[in-house]
Amino acid sequence: MSHPVPKDVLADERTPFIRNAWYVACFSEDIPPGRPFGRKLLGENLAFYRKLDGTVVAMQDRCPHRSFPLSASRVDGDEIVCGYHGIRYDSEGHCKLVPTQTSAPRALQVPTFKVTETAPVVWIWMGDPIVAERTPLPPVPWMLDGSGWATSRSYLQVQASYVFLHENLLDLSHLSYLHANTFGTSDYAKAPFETELRSETITVRRTVQPTRLPPMYANPLKMQGVAAARIVTSTYWTPGLSVSAVVLRNLEEPQDRRIDHHIRTAQLVTPCDHTSVHYHFIVARDFAVEDKEASAFILKGIQAAFAEDVFALESIARVRREDPNQDFMERSIASDKAGVMLRRRLSTLADQETREVAGPSIPK
Repeated sequence: MSHPVPKDVLADERTPFIRNAWYVACFSEDIPPGRPFGRKLLGENLAFYRKLDGTVVAMQDRCPHRSFPLSASRVDGDEIVCGYHGIRYDSEGHCKLVPTQTSAPRALQVPTFKVTETAPVVWIWMGDPIVAERTPLPPVPWMLDGSGWATSRSYLQVQASYVFLHENLLDLSHLSYLHANTFGTSDYAKAPFETELRSETITVRRTVQPTRLPPMYANPLKMQGVAAARIVTSTYWTPGLSVSAVVLRNLEEPQDRRIDHHIRTAQLVTPCDHTSVHYHFIVARDFAVEDKEASAFILKGIQAAFAEDVFALESIARVRREDPNQDFMERSIASDKAGVMLRRRLSTLADQETREVAGPSIPK
């Protein structure tokens, strides 16, 4: 049985961005010493650079004098120098020098944003800085440099809403169809699954067994053609993070000798604007950690699978954009339970932030 999806409670491409959250701005290597880096996040153009001690600075990519982009300007020590008229700003956005006059006007100030770096990523908070102080970074230590896990990473820009990317990552029933040629198997969609809703997270856990692992997993583990278990947990953590955790198990081994092998993927989702999203992902595993060929093989397979997701999401975005029937109502099925929860949560968070920024209403 299908059910209509009410537009008024579910987030979509028109929903305001949620600013009180940690998002990944870029990979650490995207911001080299001595040169600014520009990127659009949550609809705002930002400029990033490193101070002499390596600390990352993030500010609006617009000189308040004549709107020249600071990402096209010059870094000098801990300051950035506008490439149009040479006006200098420090890492807090304060004007330090105007070459044509003796004083530095206080009105020339560039808005800055809170950033923190946990290599290989740079996180940014674009909402209330007071809320940021009491909000820890998402718990993904296994993806960081020096974690002991083997990691590889990549980036895609997807011409679709981040809302639908999160929905795609949470409901993996499409693996049997969209990903039939990469890491999907025909038994995946029909495998039993359970959904868990907590105050901060939404989780879908699916156990596929006995099954045959796709080559992307089977080859590095030397489990080609054997009966295996594939247990996949998809978790929405924050508007900027979803995590896929896979347990792989050889069922032909005696129970007392079976070893669980783990692969985790940090899906780092950051809206560029309402119609595109920065999609960073980091793949980590706890087996064959010194095998660089295995890393390259697994990453290549995941990149191919994620390219299929991009095709689906961009196709959906095109249909939604071009269909003149603005009253079209999508209909949900049983496997959409987690996705509907997710979209309701994003809608609620966006509405709460909008009301907090607007302040209390004044009775007439």
